[in-house]
Amino acid sequence: MENTKVTGILRSVSAKAKENINGTQFRVCQVEIDGTVYLGKVWDSSYNLGMTLDTEYTVELQPDGDKVWLTVLRGQDAKIATMADFAHLFVSVG
Repeated sequence: MENTKVTGILRSVSAKAKENINGTQFRVCQVEIDGTVYLGKVWDSSYNLGMTLDTEYTVELQPDGDKVWLTVLRGQDAKIATMADFAHLFVSVG
């Protein structure tokens, strides 16, 4: 199943950023999709550029087994990266 994107409303964002295993900073957030509020994340770099609560944002839905990871993206036209987008970077030379 591929990633997809929907529109959601950013309801809250944690005051403190966390760091994932790759060292990327993110904040836990709550995002409302179709009337239900879910936990998600927003990249700290996006949040620091300015995001407003109770505003619609694009939300990436990333399937992972029986779970779905939600990432709030800054900008309605934000593109979800797929392996096909970067396949040329993983081609071995030689």
